[in-house]
Amino acid sequence: MVYKISVIIPVYNAESTLKKAIDSVINQTIGFENIELIIVNDKSTDNSKSIIDEYCNKYENIIGIHLDKNSGFPGKPRNVGIEQSTAPYLVFLDADDEYFQHAFEVYYKTIINENSDMVMGSHYWNMDNDKMKVKILHECDDESDLININPMLNEKTFNMTTYYNVAPWGKIFNKQLIMDKDIRFLEDALSEDAYFYYKTLLNTNRITLLPNEILYNYNVIESNDSIIHTHNLKTYNNFLKGFKEVVKLFNDCPYGCKQPVRASMYSLLLLFSNLNLNEKKNSIQELYDFEHSIDEEIFITLRELKIMNNQILNHHFTRAIIISEIYSKLYNNNTIKKLYRKFR
Repeated sequence: MVYKISVIIPVYNAESTLKKAIDSVINQTIGFENIELIIVNDKSTDNSKSIIDEYCNKYENIIGIHLDKNSGFPGKPRNVGIEQSTAPYLVFLDADDEYFQHAFEVYYKTIINENSDMVMGSHYWNMDNDKMKVKILHECDDESDLININPMLNEKTFNMTTYYNVAPWGKIFNKQLIMDKDIRFLEDALSEDAYFYYKTLLNTNRITLLPNEILYNYNVIESNDSIIHTHNLKTYNNFLKGFKEVVKLFNDCPYGCKQPVRASMYSLLLLFSNLNLNEKKNSIQELYDFEHSIDEEIFITLRELKIMNNQILNHHFTRAIIISEIYSKLYNNNTIKKLYRKFR
């Protein structure tokens, strides 16, 4: 069977949301017969395996892969999906989100018609059923419905495409580019999505943005099983490890890594703020060393994080930790957290 799109869903303990995610693929207006759905189960301990097997038994174009050992990160199952895919275009979906019904039809027509390597649509952040449209355009005055960009043409186009929207979902990728340039997710660290996204940008001369097409629903779910929402030392260290790999991608980039660094620093500083006091004391020197190893000005706009980070950069560790303690208490107030995410 020849498919137009391969969709890859990494799964770990997603029994409560997985069916809705899968159904959003099955119900696409492009026709499910044109879609290859690859679901990679990262050794879930809940009922996810049974759900995957149920769908596989019902549809011949759904491929379920059950890993023998939990990888601990979403990079490994996504890479497994890439290797198993047969369609010329790749789409990623997280197991707790969903695509709107017309999404794949829009993606496919656009990437074909524009001869693009990646197409990105807009999306909703769904926080407790409060949906917020996320802007995908920055430093761009163009109000067109469709915008083609060469990320590496100049610093302006580079900055337009290296902001926050680094997640693999909400996009379609030309698989030929991914394979030719050996673009894969990090498998042993976080920031794996930023690594994949930026490596794609650094190797393409054409991406397409659809700022007025809302195609994806990202559900903000605080879950004990969600790695990036689990703010502990292990998560912090794994994020920092991946962040270092992201920075290395830009060693030969003529436009530096100021924008990518800024995007990831917010997450890193948030993770640092939510460590316990002893963990902060043991981690802050490495954070200081890492920031000073980056040959870029670290530009942060959020005032509270900027103040804290300036203390770190100036080696005022005690002050930085005190500020981080205050920030953590404020951020972990649910009302404040919601507002923070809304206006970030």
